[in-house]
Amino acid sequence: MKPISSLIPAYYRLAEDIRAKIESGDLKPGDMLPSETQLARQYEVSRMTVRQGISLLVKEGFVKSIQGKGSFVTNPPMDTLVLKLHENNILGKNEHGKVHLLSVDVICADKIISDKLKVVHGTKILKIIRVISDDEPIAIDTRFLPYIKGTPILEKEIQYAAFPDLVAHHTELFSIRNSLEISAGTLSDKEAKLLNTITGLPCLYVEQIIYSANEQPIGWSKMVCRSDRFKLKAVSQSF
Repeated sequence: MKPISSLIPAYYRLAEDIRAKIESGDLKPGDMLPSETQLARQYEVSRMTVRQGISLLVKEGFVKSIQGKGSFVTNPPMDTLVLKLHENNILGKNEHGKVHLLSVDVICADKIISDKLKVVHGTKILKIIRVISDDEPIAIDTRFLPYIKGTPILEKEIQYAAFPDLVAHHTELFSIRNSLEISAGTLSDKEAKLLNTITGLPCLYVEQIIYSANEQPIGWSKMVCRSDRFKLKAVSQSF
């Protein structure tokens, strides 16, 4: 197995290191970054790799590039919010909250799964269903991962690992991007039964698709949440 660091693209490692310096205060808003040549020498990479890393920081709002002048650390992007979608965040401070592993199956990808994971129809997929509860069920979390024959996953990891961590451990690929989509709907008969409530109750659908460095989807999750028991909280990025 390759070490995790060898699976992370060089431009991402560079961006991550500069981002850490910004968040720690070593680099402050208004500070000018070293030139491409200096960064290439410092990180022992090509200037093209430096450009890719800086471009990633620009997209994230950490850096602003001014043609002919250089790249500068920006003020914290207050319009960019950080959402921690994890069981602990969903359950709040409820010490009695729990995650129940309902089923783990190997299935054949239908059209929906094929479209989400960009795989051929009929490809074997690992399907995991969990129910997140406090005093009553809050959400049904269904996860879809590529089936890799001979690659075991510990039951504890399946039950409790955050989705990005589960994907990374299962595929041995570095997750470069996580796409999140939230939509409203109503509970089906099957969903209502698992959530111990009535059919047709308003609900939220929270979907995540995790991508590898080459933009290949490597994991898809769909969480069905009772609207009367579920809240999402996000905060602006702080340095």
